[in-house]
Parts: sequence; C-alpha cells; structure tokens
Amino acid sequence: MSSNLSPQSPMRPLSVGNVVSSALVLYRSHLKLYLGLALKALLWWFVPVYGWAKASMISAQISRLAFSELVNQPETSKNVESQLNPRMWSFLGARILVNLILFGVNIGISILSAFVVFIPALLITSVFRDSSASGLLSSLLQLVVQLASLAGQLWFQARFLITDLPIAIENNVDATTTISRSWELTKGSGVRIQLILLLAYLITMPLVIIAFIPAVVLLIPFFASSPSQDAIVSFVSLVIFLVIVLAVLAGIFIMPFWQSIKAVIYYDLRSRREGLGLQLGDGREY
Repeated sequence: MSSNLSPQSPMRPLSVGNVVSSALVLYRSHLKLYLGLALKALLWWFVPVYGWAKASMISAQISRLAFSELVNQPETSKNVESQLNPRMWSFLGARILVNLILFGVNIGISILSAFVVFIPALLITSVFRDSSASGLLSSLLQLVVQLASLAGQLWFQARFLITDLPIAIENNVDATTTISRSWELTKGSGVRIQLILLLAYLITMPLVIIAFIPAVVLLIPFFASSPSQDAIVSFVSLVIFLVIVLAVLAGIFIMPFWQSIKAVIYYDLRSRREGLGLQLGDGREY
C-alpha cells in the first residue's frame, strides 16, 4: 500500500482534508473491486430482509478491505467475505438500531427546536409592535435554531458513523455492543467527524443531483402539455424507473467512497486511542 495512506504521526488526529484525501486514494487504487462490491450491495437492497442484511455486510466488506490496506496487511475479497458472512445479521441489526436511535434523536431535537422557537417568538411579538421588525427577528431566530438542530443531528450521526466497522474488524462484537464501541471510539472527535461528513456530502452531492436532473427535465415539459390521466400514470412510472436506475448508478460510485472514509476514520481513532496491536476479526493482529 502507498505510504501516503497512513498518518505521519499515528498519535495525532488526521485532519479533515487528510481523511478525505486518504479515502480518495483508497477509492482510486481499488476502483474496480469497490465498484463491483457496491453494485452487488445495491442490487441486494431490492431483496427484502435477507437482501438488506447481505447488502449491509457487503458494504462493510468494502470498509474492511480498505482498513486492511491502511494497516499494510491487504486481504482478498473472498477471504473477507467468508469472514463476514456469519456476522451478516449483526450488520443489519446494527443498522436498524442506529436508524431507530437517530430517528428518536431527530424527533427529540425537532420538538425541542419547536419550543425554543415558539416561546421567544411570543416574547418578540409582544415587545416589538412593528410587525416587520418582529418578523425579521423571528426569521433569524428560526434560522439559528434550524442550523443548531442540523448541527446536533449531524453530531449524533458522526458518533454512530462507524458502527459497522467493529463488527467487520473486531472479535466478539454484535449489533448492540458495536453501538457502544462506536460511541466510545468517537468520543472527543464528534466535531471533527462532523466536518468530515460535511466535506464528504459536498463531494458526493453532485452525483445525487445528477440522478434527479433528468426527471425534472422530462416532467416539466410533459405536464406543460396537459396530458391525459392515463398518460400521466405511464409517464410518471417511467420517470420513477429512470430515477431508480440513475440513483443506483450514483450509489455505485458513492458507497465505496463513504465506506473508505469510515475505514480511515476508524483506523485513525483506533491507532491514536489504542496504539499498535490492531486486530482483524480473524485473529490476526496489527
């Protein structure tokens, strides 16, 4: 593996830029392998339950392959798959639990934000008789609260970002213990991981937008022509199919990038917190 994938000083945290650039190096170096695995994972997502578990396992497989490169002990895809297959349901269980936790957190933040906006808004209205002034202050307050809410949601997302990595790499980790493991490893690094997430979102956003542009381009002139009810149903169905195909194509390129980022973050956190002696799930130590 190229030496520029490893931090110069493992006891110092990698910068936001270093994490993303290292993930891009991994991504480019193993593009064909990672894209093939991403395609398999995304196709499995169309199969309920078993396919979701399989897809979760394959996406984690990409991260483990990337991690093995970071520790200079590359593995074959088949070897990693044989190691992770018995843990397939743990990956799905962890994904479900994390989604439930984040859903609850988002609901809680939304309710709290509503109270934070509502009470000061009443005070602003009572103090400022000028409707334009009170409206401006209320709008500014809503903007600040919305940004704070987004930051809070992103912070929790950062703390649970690497939950699939301990299952894929460590021994005796299941769907529940991996959540506490992720929380432990990311302690004190939430803000830095937030910034990594923001940068990664900015990098991948164009691909997401491109996947929906054809739908907008096709739908606007179609509805402007006053089509019949039957034509609307047929055309919308075709557009939905096109969006799904383009979304899958975009996902094939996006998934390996995200899984590589998670591998670099996990490597960085473990190397700084636990030093050498990193161990993969088959018992080999690094």
